[in-house]
Amino acid sequence: MAGMKHNSKRRAAATVEMALILPLLMILTLGLIEYGWLFLNAHRVTNAARQGARVGARPDSTNADVLTTVDTIMQQADLGSSGYQVAVTPSDITTLQPGEQLTVEVSLPYANIELVGTTLLPVPSTLRSSLTMAREGP
Repeated sequence: MAGMKHNSKRRAAATVEMALILPLLMILTLGLIEYGWLFLNAHRVTNAARQGARVGARPDSTNADVLTTVDTIMQQADLGSSGYQVAVTPSDITTLQPGEQLTVEVSLPYANIELVGTTLLPVPSTLRSSLTMAREGP
């Protein structure tokens, strides 16, 4: 009889310990998943800006070429309908002379793609990447 009472107390203690630790483990697990997703998409945004700038640096490229390239990269990353925005500076890259710089910036509101959606985790409001390259010469 005394052994059953001891086992019952041990089970009760284990249940209390689990009730205390499980929420922390869940937050940690969800945080790891969310941050992995965040870093993956930050890399995708950076890649889109890089590819857009590479296309824009070619001597015969236009703003439409840059926007099409960024759109293609974002579509391939399943971020085509995420509400991303692209800014190209200067506004008309056909006026650039060889050696002059152009900048492509891609920004994406993180709220549009977040996984967990909890306020417990600090995440950026916007994923943003900007890349500057010099125009190539003929």
